[in-house]
This record gives sequence, structure tokens and C-alpha cells, in this order.
Amino acid sequence: MEDSIQVRPVVTRKERYEFVRFPWKVYKNDPNWVPPLIADMMDMLDPAKGGFYKRAEIALFMAYRGNELAGTIAAFVDRNVVEHTGKKIGGFGFFEVLEDYEVARHLLDAACEWLRSRGMEMMRGPTNFGENDQPGVLVAGADCPPVMLEAHTPLYYKDFLERYGMEKDHDLYAWRAFREQIGDELGKIPSELLEVADVGRRAVNVTIRKLDMKRWDEEVKTAHFLFNATLNHLPDFVPMPEEDFISMANRLKLFIDPDLALFAEAAGKPIGFCIAFPDINRVLIHLNGRLFPFNWLRIRGLVRKVDVITFKLMGVLEEYRRRGIDALLYLETLKAFYQKGYAWLDGSVTSEYNPAVNLIAYRLGAERYKHYRIYKMVL
Repeated sequence: MEDSIQVRPVVTRKERYEFVRFPWKVYKNDPNWVPPLIADMMDMLDPAKGGFYKRAEIALFMAYRGNELAGTIAAFVDRNVVEHTGKKIGGFGFFEVLEDYEVARHLLDAACEWLRSRGMEMMRGPTNFGENDQPGVLVAGADCPPVMLEAHTPLYYKDFLERYGMEKDHDLYAWRAFREQIGDELGKIPSELLEVADVGRRAVNVTIRKLDMKRWDEEVKTAHFLFNATLNHLPDFVPMPEEDFISMANRLKLFIDPDLALFAEAAGKPIGFCIAFPDINRVLIHLNGRLFPFNWLRIRGLVRKVDVITFKLMGVLEEYRRRGIDALLYLETLKAFYQKGYAWLDGSVTSEYNPAVNLIAYRLGAERYKHYRIYKMVL
């Protein structure tokens, strides 16, 4: 019965642990789900440790049907978003629920009520706080594991959100290309892309260089500048704070391959970048959320078996666009992909508001294999 559903705020550390562990119940029979590291999630959701708490108000809720935990949600107000956009937009995330619409409705009611009480006029999500951390719910593509930083959700989440009255804000895509599609020695790359990349190579005497791990802090700051400067044309884009970007980069440092992290420079100044990673989800999927006591011994062997790379960061400064530099960065990354023997590559996630990047993926012959959606609702 509906009146047996209760939504309670998460207050104690024990409750936070139950919140973090709940997805294991949702995905217990899903072989494509990648369990997050429990310790990382506990730190992320700890007000004393989580970096997002420094600039946001956050509330975590759990829903119970009777005595059984049946769903979770987070509601948050990111002051950076409100100040930068001038809009009273609140967010929701960590939305996980059993296939029970009434539980989902109660969770969404709790998030909406909490955001209204803080003066918000719109709710948007789901994102696990930042726009770059598992954004959206799956519309299509639940039949294979996600790569790092991608979401993986049951397809009924989309139905639940739309039944609740939420509307599409925008769509996001993941692209995939296998080694045989690229061809031996890149022989199947479309000729026009090679021609455009050659134009880029000669444009303003551009040079391509690899990331220098010995200058890590300086390189991360350069990547942060380019990340914000090359994405600011997207609707409602909010620059990522330097602290957040550095934190993200340091978490990924162990998995960086300098051959797959490239900067474009003109006259010694950075004008673009393209960074791909060996996909750490191919490791995490085997760990069931824990490094200790024994999984850390397996990691080195698992890392050596990773056969997927994922494009995560790419952009060219506005004044240097439409000169083939983006194609050149892609091509140089593809060369490294081929030489290092990876089986396939992913590009994710790309926004429907960024047609140039989607067009390049399409021209490379990539398959759009995952489709995500961010939702919004006027409060």
C-alpha cells in the first residue's frame, strides 16, 4: 500500500553507508553494472570530506516500503550554477529505485519539496553532483557495461521520470568504434578526415605534444583552462572550479597514458587538447566495490588487460576552430590507440548541443551505442 512508503533523510554514517550500498540491490542481477568503490563514495558523501559540500547545500534521502529500503535520491543546490546562470536551478542525483513507481514518486516529491524550500524554481538531473559524473539516465544502450564516468541505469528510470512529469532538458551520447572499423594502419579512416587533419597540421604552424607527467600540476592547470574555455559555448555551461578539476585529475592520474593525452599549441601557447584514458571500469567491474583486503593485489594484472580507451576531454579554442585542429587531435590519438593494441574506443559523453564533435564521430564510422537523457521540471 502507498501509505507504507516513508522517505527519511540520511543523517548518520550508518545511514550513509546504507545509501551507498543500496545500488547493489537494484543491480544484483545486472552483469553490466560497474560497482563504484565504496570508500570513495563514502568520502564523496561525507560533509566533512566531500569537495562538493564546500559550495553546495545537499540533502540525501532514502525511501522505505515497510521496513525495506527501496530507493535513494540526493537533492542539491550548487551555488556556482545559480550564480553563473542567474537561474534558480537545483539538481538531483544518486537516483536509484526498485521497479516501484510509487517509491520513485515519493523520492522525487521529497527532492522537489526540499529544493522549493530553498527558493529553487527548477529541478534538473540526474547527475551525481557535477555535470561530468554519471549524467543522465539511459534511454538506450543498457546491454553493455558503461565506461568510466558514464551512468548505467535501468530503462524504467526514464519511464518513471516522464510519468512524474519531467521533461527532456538535453540528450547525451556515447560513441564506439572497433579496431577493424579503423583498419590496419588507420586504412579505413575517411579520406576527408585525413585531408582536414592535414590542413590542421599546417594551420598557424600548430604542433601536437604529449602530456608531460613531470610537470603534472602545470599540465592539469592548462587542461583546466582549456576545458572551461572550449566548452563555454554550450547552453547553461558552468565553468568547473579549479579545485574540482584538480581533484578529478588527481584521482585519474594513475590511469593516465601520456600517449593518449595530447595538447595542441600555436606559437607556444595551448589552443586545444584531447585526452583519452584506458577505461578503469574494466577493472572496477571485477572488484565489487572494494580494494581491500585482497583486490588491490589483482589490480595490476587487471589493468594490463584493459583493451578499451575512452575519449573524455576534447576542445579547441573558438578562434582556432574550423581549421582542422580537432580532426588532427583525433587522428593523433587514433594512431596511439592503434599502436598500443587496444580493441575498441569509446567517445563519451557528447552533448546534442555540440554537433561538431558528434559529426566527427559519425564520419569516423563510430556507432552511437548509448543514449542518455537529462531531465528538468519547473517547481
